[in-house]
Amino acid sequence: MAGNNPNNKESLDPFLDKNFTGLFQELYSPLCRYCMKLVGEKDMAEDIVQEQFVYIWEHRHRLANSVSLKFYLFTAVKHRSINYLKKRFSGKSGDCLESLPATVLMDKIPDPSVLLENMELGRVIEHAIAQLPEKCRIIFTMKKIGEYSNKEIARNLKISVKTVENQMTIAFKKLISNISDHWRY
Repeated sequence: MAGNNPNNKESLDPFLDKNFTGLFQELYSPLCRYCMKLVGEKDMAEDIVQEQFVYIWEHRHRLANSVSLKFYLFTAVKHRSINYLKKRFSGKSGDCLESLPATVLMDKIPDPSVLLENMELGRVIEHAIAQLPEKCRIIFTMKKIGEYSNKEIARNLKISVKTVENQMTIAFKKLISNISDHWRY
């Protein structure tokens, strides 16, 4: 059977070194940040994420047909984090996780699918901002990222406040159009 033969290149395609490396480079930092929110320890978060990447590499033949490796990784890291916390707090009085109802614990943990959607939306927004005309992009960035007032922007760029307002209107229209175009199916 071709799928069970580790020497068969077809069964490894989703996990060729370059694809796996790309997946690692794309998701390692977001997974560590996510895990850090759960366990509260940077070193432990990195260990959990690294263990999960090792696991998917070792079980790549079974996971090759997985629908969404990103979703799988975030979910697996969440479960590994919960297991770590259960072990860490088991036997301690008071704040034992075992005594918490599962729904309470799950409500405290961000949903991996929401995190992935937010990451994708962030990329779409960054791309849409980069597509704005230069003057519009500068004004938008000063206003929304630099938190300058319209008056401060006008003074710094030696333009009128009305021009700033008009450029912000243009920026919002273009951003809404670009972002909605991306999410249309």
